[in-house]
Parts: sequence; structure tokens; C-alpha cells
Amino acid sequence: MPAIPRYFQAKTRLLDLVNELPDNTPFPPERELSDVFGMSRTTIRKAMDELVLEGRLVRGAGRQGTAVAPRKQVRRISLDALVQDLADREQVVVRTIGAQDVVNVESVLVRGDEPVGVRSTYLHASRFPGFAERYDRTTPLRKFLSDAYEVRFGEPCPWCTTALATPRVAGLLDVRPATPVLSVGWLGHDLRGAPVERSWVVLRGDRAHLRLSAPARP
Repeated sequence: MPAIPRYFQAKTRLLDLVNELPDNTPFPPERELSDVFGMSRTTIRKAMDELVLEGRLVRGAGRQGTAVAPRKQVRRISLDALVQDLADREQVVVRTIGAQDVVNVESVLVRGDEPVGVRSTYLHASRFPGFAERYDRTTPLRKFLSDAYEVRFGEPCPWCTTALATPRVAGLLDVRPATPVLSVGWLGHDLRGAPVERSWVVLRGDRAHLRLSAPARP
């Protein structure tokens, strides 16, 4: 059996400590934890870095130190909800990329009072003339395309991968740049098989879990 990495042993012990402390409690500094656990500060730092990325700890600016992150409910979001654009949205932005015949629709997905994801959809501007002026930014995008342009969608072709949050996405999600996130993408076609949209949703792994349904039995 392979040996358990030291940083993972440290992470497990630190997580036990996190679970014992109330929200917003200042967390012991690296030097103190290193002495208590008999591990190097480098090992402790790596374990704490992972706990920060997972949303278990939060680091303050400057010398404010590290604290236990507030425990918030993890939102369970289905793939169907993301594709159908059913999550609460805010800050919807429409950009026309003229030279490429592309319209980009970007929105922040919100559950409760915090952002859990960013959705970005690309459409062919020539297929949807006047889209930027006509779209009201409140109607779910697929519903608007169905109502205004008579699009009838077929089944999407989704895929999932992990990614690192860009500075822009990190700002929208209120996380640090390069935080690991879950990226869900899909191609949307109409019933004739013609492409309609290319979309991505980037989800915060510490605030959203993606729920997948098992395929129906034949």
C-alpha cells in the first residue's frame, strides 16, 4: 500500500480542527501548527492552501491571518437546469464580436445571496439579427430564442472538465484567480441538426455540486 502523503495527513488533521471551530474563528498560524503536529511549515502551508481553495478557510489581506470560513449550504444544480438556464441570474452582459459574426451572452448564476457560477453563450449574429437590441436580459436565453426566433432545440452534447478561474471569472465568482473550478460545456443544435449555441458554465466547486441523472434503461 503506498504511503499517505504528509501534506494529506496534515490536511486531514487540520480539517478536524476546522470542524471543531465556529465560523470566522481565527485559525492558528503555520508556525504554531507546525510545532503542534510535528510537521514542516511547508507541509502545513500546502495543506492550508488546499483548504482555502475548497472554501474551508479564508485568508485576510495583509496581516489579518487565516480564519474558518462561514459554513454555507452547498447548492445542488442539475445539468438540465444549467442548459435550460433556470438558475437565478444577474449582471447579464451582451457583447457583439462583429468581425467574427458572434454574439456573446454572459451571466452570473446566483443561488441565495452568492454567485455559484458564470455562464457564457456564443451565437452566430447572422442567424439572430438584431439580437443585442431585442434581448431583454431577463428572459431565459433558450426561451427567448424559441419565442423570438422560433428555434426548436434538440438534445445538447455536454462535456465536463476542470479549469482554473481566469481573473475576470474569479472577480465575478468572488474567488482568487487560478482557483480550480468545474467547467461544463455543451453544443446546442436545433431539431434539424444545425448548430445554435456553444455554451460554458464555470461553477465554484465549494458552493455548487452538479447533479447528473443516470441514463434511462432501454
